[in-house]
Amino acid sequence: MNRVDSKKIFYLFLVIIFGFLGTRCAAAKEELHAHGDMASVKTYPKDYLHPITETNFEKAVNENRGLKVVEENATTVHDYYRGGIQEKAEGEKLLGEGRLEEAQRHLEKSNRFFLVVLRYLPEDEAYKNIYGDHTVIFLPNLLMADNYLKLITLFQKIGRDDKAIEAKGHGNYYLSQSLKNVKTEWAFQIQKGFEAELSKK
Repeated sequence: MNRVDSKKIFYLFLVIIFGFLGTRCAAAKEELHAHGDMASVKTYPKDYLHPITETNFEKAVNENRGLKVVEENATTVHDYYRGGIQEKAEGEKLLGEGRLEEAQRHLEKSNRFFLVVLRYLPEDEAYKNIYGDHTVIFLPNLLMADNYLKLITLFQKIGRDDKAIEAKGHGNYYLSQSLKNVKTEWAFQIQKGFEAELSKK
């Protein structure tokens, strides 16, 4: 009886050891695979100017298509980033249609999504590696700055100059945060938009 129990314990011990070794080997293999994938991601010098043909809003929208992100169901930073882009796209569409109040709600909601993103990932990157060799345009500061530029125009149309001035301050701040980390032609276009707005007053 005692010998049978010791055999069972020995076999159980072997199973545990092989199970542990198997998971260690799998983890090591995944780590090597991930490092190999990440090595293929192209890097850029800090002062590189990313052209508008490579980093633009249309591309960011295409990268974040899919199910609509609802604020209550967003759980990851990626969810909030995708939700911010989706709300921005909707706000811009409504702004183009002249539906100003609805556009304002979507652009402001977009900024709320991006604020959550910036709490965890405060730096813009033209191409952020999210897994393996898969990269996305990741510019939450710049997207917020662009939202504020759109909101300035909107507030001026509805006669809310006080809100337009406030939006200029916020927009310039987020634009400067974006340009600290990455240079894009898109950012310089937005900067020209702010300069044009500032020259009006």
